[in-house]
Amino acid sequence: MSRVFVLATSLSALLVLLVRTHALRRGLLDRPNARSSHSVATPRGGGLGLIVAFLIALVLATGAAIRPAVVSALFGVLVVAVIGWVDDHGGASVRARVVVHLIAGALLLPLGFALPVLGLPLWFGPVWWVFWTVASINVVNFMDGIDGIIGLQALVFGSYVALVGEPDGSTQAAGFALAGASLGFLLWNWSPAKIFMGDVGSGALGVTIVLLGALLMREGRRDLVAAFAPLVPLFLDASLTIIARMWRRERLSDAHRTHLYQRLANGGYGHARVALGFGACSLGCALVAARFPAGGVLLLGGLLAPCLLAWVAADRWMVGSETSVTKRR
Repeated sequence: MSRVFVLATSLSALLVLLVRTHALRRGLLDRPNARSSHSVATPRGGGLGLIVAFLIALVLATGAAIRPAVVSALFGVLVVAVIGWVDDHGGASVRARVVVHLIAGALLLPLGFALPVLGLPLWFGPVWWVFWTVASINVVNFMDGIDGIIGLQALVFGSYVALVGEPDGSTQAAGFALAGASLGFLLWNWSPAKIFMGDVGSGALGVTIVLLGALLMREGRRDLVAAFAPLVPLFLDASLTIIARMWRRERLSDAHRTHLYQRLANGGYGHARVALGFGACSLGCALVAARFPAGGVLLLGGLLAPCLLAWVAADRWMVGSETSVTKRR
């Protein structure tokens, strides 16, 4: 399985370089504006290299053993990558993106249909997996706002899946493929980033995350909470930011820089330090979930409590810092 990791890392690093060359030639740059967390025009779309490397490494590792349900889910990854690539090259309508995201959720159903969702009725399963897929696509996109943060989260999550998946099984191979592809991407995306992930990468990565979590559940090695536990810090920041913006009656479709990770990075802590902080939180959640494979709601509460306390403490710290800066001005 180590060969899968090395292959995915090497492929990803090479493919991201090729995408960067293409982006520079075509002028596909994210230019700084009032809502940006970067100050230099930077190529985008590097996530394409990550996703293609992941797919190639996974297919070569599993070969003919790959199940039809997994093939269906991989088509979900591809269709979201395509609409993201279109969006990176000039824009896709909101309606088109929503339709494609729902299609991706439907393509995950053969894999997730019969999986238990915290003891809820069987009919709830399809609703959950479509919702979870669309939510994951958008959360990864929301959180992809500073150098390295999403690549590091994907590296931790892929490593976790590789660690707890069935030895020499397809799920473990998928975990090594994602971890390696993420590392190859990080070589270009770590602060200061030479290329950004773009919608092609963030959207497809959101589907990939759901795919790997569902594979862990299909093996019977993790329940729903334990399968996705390393993603708690990511989803917590996104969820609390959405709630806060709704409370302030802001339009959720408007660009902003109010995620905690953005405020920390722009408030003097820097991209690398904040990305490492979120990565450390994700790693902590992964280590706990590795010990409690069927923790259910109790595990969710045990993970949410310290993460929520840390989030609130950091948020209050930033509010105080921002208030002091405003007063000095």
